Amino acid sequence: MTKILATLGPLLSKKKDIKFFIENCDVIRFNLSHNTLLWHKQKIDLIKKFKPNKLILVDIPGIKPRTLNETIVNIVKGQVIGFSYYKKGKNVINLSNPLPRTENKIRFFSISDGNYHFKFLNLSNNILWGKATQNFSLKPKKGLNIPYSIYDDEIQEKFYFSFLKKIINIKYDCVGLSFIQSSKVIEKIKKKYPEKLLVSKIENYLGYKNRLGIIKSSDAIMIDRGDLSAELGIEKLSLYSNKIIEDAKILKKPIIIATENLNSLIDSSLPTKSDIINLDYYLDKKIDFIMLSDETATSNFWKSTLKWLNNYIKVKKKNENIANSFTIEKLLESLSNETVVIFSKKGLIFNKINIANVKKIILFTENKKTYLGSKLKASVDSYLVKFPKTALDKFLFQNIKKLSSEVFKENKYIFLVHLMFPRKGSRANSISLIHRKDFKNSKKFY
Repeated sequence: MTKILATLGPLLSKKKDIKFFIENCDVIRFNLSHNTLLWHKQKIDLIKKFKPNKLILVDIPGIKPRTLNETIVNIVKGQVIGFSYYKKGKNVINLSNPLPRTENKIRFFSISDGNYHFKFLNLSNNILWGKATQNFSLKPKKGLNIPYSIYDDEIQEKFYFSFLKKIINIKYDCVGLSFIQSSKVIEKIKKKYPEKLLVSKIENYLGYKNRLGIIKSSDAIMIDRGDLSAELGIEKLSLYSNKIIEDAKILKKPIIIATENLNSLIDSSLPTKSDIINLDYYLDKKIDFIMLSDETATSNFWKSTLKWLNNYIKVKKKNENIANSFTIEKLLESLSNETVVIFSKKGLIFNKINIANVKKIILFTENKKTYLGSKLKASVDSYLVKFPKTALDKFLFQNIKKLSSEVFKENKYIFLVHLMFPRKGSRANSISLIHRKDFKNSKKFY
């Protein structure tokens, strides 16, 4: 069953709220790009005190530039805004890191996981200039995305090791690595911190291109759909996300789906139909974790969001179990090109299965109508026999032994279907794989 990875934010200060949070998500995430390290340490210490084995994921700041505005900046459509790590000036928003390089010609760039777009004007004096394509309010510390960005791996490596050193006293279990572009940095971190689980975020062009090596080296993969769509184009998001999921499943690595999974719950107690369809899509793919970010970190509805999602996943799982419940009939229908020997006193199991794909069925029954009806079906040999009240295992053995040359004519193995642990009203409920050697030269039962 898909699990919940939820981000704990500044709204949670009461112990009872933190206890509720712990009990209603499987992994707790802390985004270290926001708030102080002391705040994060205090909250994590409290969680570990309540539940020492609760898994903690810390998402450490990556190499992607983030805006350094301390308050909300209202931007209007058509406004020209500059972004720079080095320069300050009128209408210039400062960045946390230098701009990446790109091999493609820039037409547009975006802010906040691709939600707000700018038409590229020019890059001069280390300032990236763009014209806003819509009205919006820019919150603090939002990431800037330039399509097909390429970051310097050596700078990124130094950045990670420097930050990991800062959080040496924080009791985290997993670390989220942003904008991973190759497996080299993962292997180096793994060597230095072998006890930590490494969650690699595939979210740009080189990360996607080198995904197989990244997936192999990582303990889990996070698909950050916001950055991925902003970097590679929203029209390619489904294609690339599905490919990452397929590769991660082949390599047996856990998958986390991040960004805007249930954004409608940030300001509401009920999700939109679009969010439901999005959620169902990934639940049907049996991904390992649905991640909640602003839904639980900054929303006053965080508690109802956790309640709703937990309940929805349980109900969906229950419905799937009902719809796809395992039965011996379904198992028999999947046995293509096999020989099946069925002992069914009343013939109930035989009359319930679709035998179209089975190579041959040999039926033993006490029910005369079932016996006669079976003769109308292709690839079925039937025998009318009297079932004993005791020593059923001996009865099965003797009948198969008597027809062993016919039973094992085309297969070394057969599937034997019969009743185990008989009770009133019970029917065939056991299936065994039998080899012909079990009956060869056997004159006596046992």
